[in-house]
Amino acid sequence: MEDSALITGDEEGDDQNDGSPAASTSYVEFPRGRLLDFKPSLTSILLNSWISSYRSILGLFNAPRPISTVLLIYLLYGLASRTEVLLPQYTSLLLAWPLATVNKVMALKALVSAVILFLLPTVRSSYLQPRMTTAQIDLFITKGSLVTNMIGVIGMGFSAPAGFFILSLCVYTSGIGLADSLVAYGTLILPPGPQVSEFFVWTGLIDTIATLIGAPLWSAVFSIILRSERLALGLPFWISAGLFGAGVAGVMGLQRR
Repeated sequence: MEDSALITGDEEGDDQNDGSPAASTSYVEFPRGRLLDFKPSLTSILLNSWISSYRSILGLFNAPRPISTVLLIYLLYGLASRTEVLLPQYTSLLLAWPLATVNKVMALKALVSAVILFLLPTVRSSYLQPRMTTAQIDLFITKGSLVTNMIGVIGMGFSAPAGFFILSLCVYTSGIGLADSLVAYGTLILPPGPQVSEFFVWTGLIDTIATLIGAPLWSAVFSIILRSERLALGLPFWISAGLFGAGVAGVMGLQRR
């Protein structure tokens, strides 16, 4: 017989004397064998969550061609844009500026981003929508953003005066609309259903992967450059320009389909 705990009220004779509902006899049974049931339940939840994440990662490599190209471009963009972790130290070394001045330049970068995001809906509705389909607009913005990112980081890699560096930084920052347009295009070419939600899971995984790989990778490359006497200080930005260029080639492939 299963062990149990019993909670009882007073005897029946006492109930008749009192007459109150609180004194009525009651039996509540708590099977002690079920008190530990939460452990296998928690284990199964964690296991199912891990299996779902594993399947989502495998789905990145098994996605159909147009979506796989979109995800590849998104990954290239994520890895290339992680060079921003170097910007404060790189700017300080390149221009011999204190960190307080560098922070002012970073604030200018945020201002340019805000202006672009403010103007982009107007440009889209007034100039692009009358001339292109929605999918063409998303690819056009994605391609333009990648091109400006590439031009900007190439300029940032040169040992040039402060004005040229700030101009290059503003050009790079003007490509802020890429991620949203690329994700919008990906959801547009997918049929309604679970594939859309799975696509968002994939983009979230790519963001995580790009952060886990990109930031330490660029930091390691920059450390090697600082210890070297032959490598150019702006080499990480030129490498990221190559990744942006590969993204442009991917977008051109999507435009031809």
